Amino acid sequence: MSSTIRSSTQLLETEPSPPAVIRWRSWPLASNLRWSWTLPAGILCVGAVVAWLGGGWLMGFLAIASLALAVWQYLLPVSYEICSLGVRRHAMGRMRLVPWTAIRAYKLRPTGVLFFQRSDPAAADLLSSLFVPYPTDEDEVVVAVRSYLPNATELP
Repeated sequence: MSSTIRSSTQLLETEPSPPAVIRWRSWPLASNLRWSWTLPAGILCVGAVVAWLGGGWLMGFLAIASLALAVWQYLLPVSYEICSLGVRRHAMGRMRLVPWTAIRAYKLRPTGVLFFQRSDPAAADLLSSLFVPYPTDEDEVVVAVRSYLPNATELP
């Protein structure tokens, strides 16, 4: 008479275990001190030019606020987490979870991973995509993304 305990134990041992949770913080303004000053200086210069051409400080302030709002992920620290549920982004006290089921395609870039909602993204899909920069060990993220997204399209 055979035992069912042994066969279920063998199944558990042969199933690949999911990668561990990967957490890291990205803050380009603080991590790249040699060149990071150029963005805030450029924003202030654009604001000064707009204030001079617009004839008032209000237009310059609106230009500075608009540009700072557009590049807020560069100016503030953002924490990322890759886990079994999906990709989490923590910023300014808020958390956004993008589940793995919502990601249909991804592209491995030299500086990070770009996640898309469609399997055949067009140029306009870049606006609704999620970019996740690599931590110090980028191989760990690549392995986790490929293991969690086996059915998603890896774009060239």
